[in-house]
Amino acid sequence: MEMRQLRYFLAVAKQENFTRAAEIIHVSQPSLSVQIAALEEEVGLPLFDRMGRRVALTEAGEILREHAVRVLDDLEQGVQAIQELKGAERGRLIVGALSTVNSYLIPPLVCRFRGRFPNVHLQVHAQPSSDIVADLLAHRRDLGLCLLPPNEDRLATVHLFDETLVLVAPADFRPAVSRMRMEELAKFPLVLMPVDYCLRKMVEAECARAGVKPQVSVEMTAPEGILEAVRHGAGLSILPEFYVRQRLRGQALRVIRLHDPVPKHPVVLAYLAGRHLGRAAQEFIRLCRTTFLELDKEASPTGRPRVRAVS
Repeated sequence: MEMRQLRYFLAVAKQENFTRAAEIIHVSQPSLSVQIAALEEEVGLPLFDRMGRRVALTEAGEILREHAVRVLDDLEQGVQAIQELKGAERGRLIVGALSTVNSYLIPPLVCRFRGRFPNVHLQVHAQPSSDIVADLLAHRRDLGLCLLPPNEDRLATVHLFDETLVLVAPADFRPAVSRMRMEELAKFPLVLMPVDYCLRKMVEAECARAGVKPQVSVEMTAPEGILEAVRHGAGLSILPEFYVRQRLRGQALRVIRLHDPVPKHPVVLAYLAGRHLGRAAQEFIRLCRTTFLELDKEASPTGRPRVRAVS
């Protein structure tokens, strides 16, 4: 069994079509078919069900895909570790990040990372926490910026910082207050993410801590859409402060700080336990902390950070 055959196999599995897979990996379709047939002969079972132009993985194919992804990922990590011994800073880093965190933290972080590692190909995917965890476990992501520490023994986490949640209201909202007790939320309709989203779970946990049952009138998956709904009067919402403040300019919205208790959530960086973290990954983690602290300092009226990043 050759590494080339595994790469060909994964390409076909992803595209579910021999022709498209051959185009993507730049080989002829007959050559690709020969290599897949040789692989099937070696394992002794069909790896694909042929259904006209489309193909689908068999049970044997599903098993092989899981192990092939792991083998190729381990090989790439090994190559990157060897390159680092030579002093080369190349390779790729694939990161999953929450949509809210992605909007304010990733842009300045990416600029700094590129200055440090210009030859490392960086990919950042905005995703829900559950998808980030699934992709980490499937070796599709190297690092993940998650809202909650995932309850998964196969993942290691680094607590980066705590984010404050705030109430978002239309500009003409009454009463015209800058602060509100958590218990008062029971009076107002809320526009929140669906119940299977981590942010929603955290909002409900904070409400329960304050003895409040939230009155959810609308559920939406996109935070941008939630802000628009609030602006048009569909209700109030609870979102991360940094995400909201990045979008206040030119919008008929305002922020109301919540207290008793102040709702917060941890932002963590997750990766596969035991995974080799190269210089690029380690620097990305460091930049997550320092970039957030600088953003927080800029947003603070006193010019000093308002939150503490975990070292």
